[in-house]
Amino acid sequence: MHVTELPDVDWQRAPHDDEPVILMLPGGKASSEMRPMPLSTAKLRMRPFSQAVKRHLPGVAVGTVNYRHRGWNAPRQDPADDVRAVLDGLTGSSPVALLGHSMGGRAAVAAADHHRVTGVVGFAPWLPDSDGVASVRGRTVVLAHGSTDRFVHPKLSTAWAQRAQGVPDRLARFVVRGDDHTMLWHASLWNALAVAGCSAALGLSVDPQLQDGFDAAERGELSVPLRG
Repeated sequence: MHVTELPDVDWQRAPHDDEPVILMLPGGKASSEMRPMPLSTAKLRMRPFSQAVKRHLPGVAVGTVNYRHRGWNAPRQDPADDVRAVLDGLTGSSPVALLGHSMGGRAAVAAADHHRVTGVVGFAPWLPDSDGVASVRGRTVVLAHGSTDRFVHPKLSTAWAQRAQGVPDRLARFVVRGDDHTMLWHASLWNALAVAGCSAALGLSVDPQLQDGFDAAERGELSVPLRG
């Protein structure tokens, strides 16, 4: 099935008066032109992050992007194109942070060069060796990966972060010890980092642990353990 209409957004808190915006980007598949299910596991996985940022970052709009296709579909970048279309459709000029999981993390990085995007948070991001880093120039980038993730191996985000050093304004990469691709074993850590990462990406407050991560990356340390 080939889907042609534009992507849309499920708003957990709709934009108002040019507020900052956080867009949640679910995971997906390497190749599929099927439409994602409304209550897919990938989309449900983003719900705790949406709830956390909505609770802790008042005055910030929060929405989840509904892709037209489940797959990345190389050489196309369907999810990244969908994110760009959503960004083009936003009114106002407020900053936007992208928080993506797995394929959504890849889409966030690819679409980070849009003029509205000020930062990216990638959880277990699928970042193959072929993916570049120029799109995050001047942005804030926060990555995290579970140490036991076997679906998207942590070495991919480590290698990408090494290539990206010196390109974004701020970069941090954390490791969640004992967690995997589902991000369920230490959910509170992931939720807290979602809030801290989006806050920093939007130019709001910077959590002390996140600042430690930024400082560590400047020293070349890109596997900082995430603490409770």
